[in-house]
Amino acid sequence: RQVSQFQRGGASSSPLSTATQVNVMQVPPGLQDSTVPGGNGDDSNNNNHDKNNQNSQPAFVVKNGHNLNGRSAALLSKGGYQDNGATEPQTKKVAEYVAETKLPTDVGQFQLRAYRVPGAPLGQEPCVIYARDKPPMGQDAQHLAQHVPVRIHDQCLTSEVFRSQRCDCKEQLQMSLKYIQKHGGCIVYLQQEGRGIGLANKVAAYALQDGGMDTVDANRHLGFEDDQREYDILPSILEDMNIGGIQLMTNNPRKVEMLTSVGVNVERTLPMVVAQTTPYNYKYLETKRTRMNHSNLAKLLSQDPTTMPPDGASSHMMPRRPDSSESVSLAAEYINNGTEMSANAVQVSLMVEDYPEPEEGVKARSDGYCFGRESVEKAIQAMSRGEMVVVVDDMDRENEGDFIMAADDCTPLDMAQIVRYSSGVICVALEDERLEELDLPPMRSDNQDPKGTAFAVTVDATKEHGITTGISATDRSTTVQMLANGKMQASDFARPGHILPLRARPGGVLARDGHTEAAVDLSRLAGRSPAGVLCEIVSEENPVEMMRLPEIKRFCKKHGYVLTSIVDIAQYRRDTEKSS
Repeated sequence: RQVSQFQRGGASSSPLSTATQVNVMQVPPGLQDSTVPGGNGDDSNNNNHDKNNQNSQPAFVVKNGHNLNGRSAALLSKGGYQDNGATEPQTKKVAEYVAETKLPTDVGQFQLRAYRVPGAPLGQEPCVIYARDKPPMGQDAQHLAQHVPVRIHDQCLTSEVFRSQRCDCKEQLQMSLKYIQKHGGCIVYLQQEGRGIGLANKVAAYALQDGGMDTVDANRHLGFEDDQREYDILPSILEDMNIGGIQLMTNNPRKVEMLTSVGVNVERTLPMVVAQTTPYNYKYLETKRTRMNHSNLAKLLSQDPTTMPPDGASSHMMPRRPDSSESVSLAAEYINNGTEMSANAVQVSLMVEDYPEPEEGVKARSDGYCFGRESVEKAIQAMSRGEMVVVVDDMDRENEGDFIMAADDCTPLDMAQIVRYSSGVICVALEDERLEELDLPPMRSDNQDPKGTAFAVTVDATKEHGITTGISATDRSTTVQMLANGKMQASDFARPGHILPLRARPGGVLARDGHTEAAVDLSRLAGRSPAGVLCEIVSEENPVEMMRLPEIKRFCKKHGYVLTSIVDIAQYRRDTEKSS
């Protein structure tokens, strides 16, 4: 079988020299050396090669500055070159916003935002996906969103549409959708098939891999770089969305370098590791780690590949969760009538549960736990990652569930999420010493709260810190982060305000079984500042009441929140502090 490669660049493209045709059954001797000297991307011997081969095409200077033979230059020029040995001046690519629409999926409700690059062919238009209830945009150009989780995902038709198992692209896209549905952020989807070499060339590279090459050698054998993707349109997309800093979902350090080089502020990376390998993608993932320096894959590759079931198509097409026609039709009716919140409540209430008996509240078992020690460990891990968790108290106490998260990492998106599902009364639990430092006395000296909740004087951050009214999610996020910041002083806060500080009792949940103490304990256990945001969750099924345990379990299952209890936190502390 012969596979001919063609120069990129539209109607003016011409076939490459027949010498570059690849017999994928047997690689012609010396072909790899003639295309990419040394077979390792080192171009140092290229001039000698050109001197010895008088029939080769003239050398060209491509964008990376390497002098390559004509065959390589045609494949590496990424958009055209001149035959006088110099590239045309490169102009900055800018993506222009076109439109936005709803994108309902089996993962959740998203928005699809489309862009167009002037001069680019139709069909090569980037788009952005984000969760409808967690828009990642900043307020304006002066108030850019920071710490936004972003996945830069390049098209993989073979995996995402044809369901190929030769790579992990489809799984990473699914993981990204689930992540932004839960935590906010966005996916920027680009049409850069095969790490930028196009579909036909990708198939040719696959054919070489069938003969024993890995993905790197296959690219080089065809005259391509290891990775030919470009990300110079990313700054204009992020600028359009008022995003100033991103947490990049990737294992690829080169992607970080490429984005940084075009001016994207990559604050940190978030790992993207699939659950398991298969016999078809193991070598590909191993090559990513050993030859492309991808991180986070060592543990995955230490496990044996999992063989897919024979009837893979039917098994993969099973519903994500058991559905009933009643729940689908009823939810659809609400959605068609425009009451999306009601539809969400119906879907949650009709979900099939893993819990055999609906419990009215939590009660400790004989070992002192309710949900188990693992629930506390998972909550600590989640909060260490900057995620919010749900904590319930004893059914004989308030019998309520609170959102709790570390105050030092509460972003505007997190705050908006808390407000959406809660009473909106946002509190921050602080230690006594911190409240004294900030000169925040009790709201009343004679506390008449039946549960002894120790409210302090309410606060906002001052206008010098960018606060406007103090009530927006952005303003409240700023205030709670500043309360957790030990460098902030009393003069940095205005009184009264829209955030309610709470005084946690010394000793935490072992001294008082309240959400206030649980918020401080979990924040400390997670290695964060001992300051926790907390707010009660309101029932979706009965909006005039608080959410109780049966609905809380369904709610956490649907949205992916870790659920634990004050009872569990107290027992965890007894166990771990006794053993230490």
